[in-house]
Amino acid sequence: MHAISSVVADVEGAIASGDPHKRMGMLRQMTDLFAVEAPRLNEAQIDAFDAVILRLSRDIETKARAALAARLAALPNAPIQVIRDLAYDRSAAVAGPVLEHSERIDEGDLVRIANTGGQEHLLAITRRQTIGEAVTDVIVTRGDAQVVRGVASNRGARFSEGGFRILTTRARDDVALTDALAARTDLPPAQMAQLVGLAQERARHALTRDFGESAAAEAALAAATGLAPPPLDLTPAEVAVAARARDGLDEALVQTWLTTGETTQALVALARLAGVPSGMAVAAHRAPTMEALLFLVRAARFGWKTLKLFLAARAGEPPATEDLRSAFQAFQDLSVATAQRVVRFTAARDKVGLPRSA
Repeated sequence: MHAISSVVADVEGAIASGDPHKRMGMLRQMTDLFAVEAPRLNEAQIDAFDAVILRLSRDIETKARAALAARLAALPNAPIQVIRDLAYDRSAAVAGPVLEHSERIDEGDLVRIANTGGQEHLLAITRRQTIGEAVTDVIVTRGDAQVVRGVASNRGARFSEGGFRILTTRARDDVALTDALAARTDLPPAQMAQLVGLAQERARHALTRDFGESAAAEAALAAATGLAPPPLDLTPAEVAVAARARDGLDEALVQTWLTTGETTQALVALARLAGVPSGMAVAAHRAPTMEALLFLVRAARFGWKTLKLFLAARAGEPPATEDLRSAFQAFQDLSVATAQRVVRFTAARDKVGLPRSA
């Protein structure tokens, strides 16, 4: 391809003239030419474009460099030196598009930029399709809350054991980060257990406002370790629920059972939808505090109305206004993702017979 060689003299003239308009015009021409020819270029030809575009794109205004970055970021064979030059730009408006999208930046550059760049640079990196452990190790240490939540939410991000430890520690003061970690499938068992502890602690603080420290601690322990099945034959209710399940179990049906006094069937359905044994749901309903029941209701993605009906069925009458106020606050404080994580952990541990906390 001779197109590039035919304009080299024009490029040199544009740079030598000192005319920014002429230089910008030449940069647009070369960038457009590269974008059109890119699928057919070999590495030597790409290198030639690289050298020319790099010279033209230096010492121009930020807005123009940002436009160049946006144009080149998605090209799989974009000029490497131009991409690196843009990625290291102090302006996140310039660096951001290539840090987020370009496949031409290697991990070493990403690590260096993560170590030296601003928070907007780090945030752009967290949006990459894949991120290696060497990069995330830096991000979880240097990133602010928004950055760390972003990388924890990225399913393509990989974390070292140390990286997960840092994330879990930072989650202690960040509910949104806790939820992002709870949604991951690669969280190590030790960090998963710590995350469960965080969820219990937050729920316990919410319950303490109404039930007192001792009862809240007891409720948190019950939610974490599971509850012994009650001495009750659940077979009739399980048969009835299984029969209805063929047509679909949903929250409306559970509410109907609670309203008509068929509480055991409602609890069996709750257990089925939350993925736990029926006895655990019945025991949670009979527990002295509501925390275990709260975890199951949230894990099943049921709403506040359903929790109120369960609480009324447990007490035999509508709960007091103050009790409802505290229960509603606890309901809001506990996310579905965290509740599901706790419930899955509890059910799996009980199924395989792992030791319980003392």
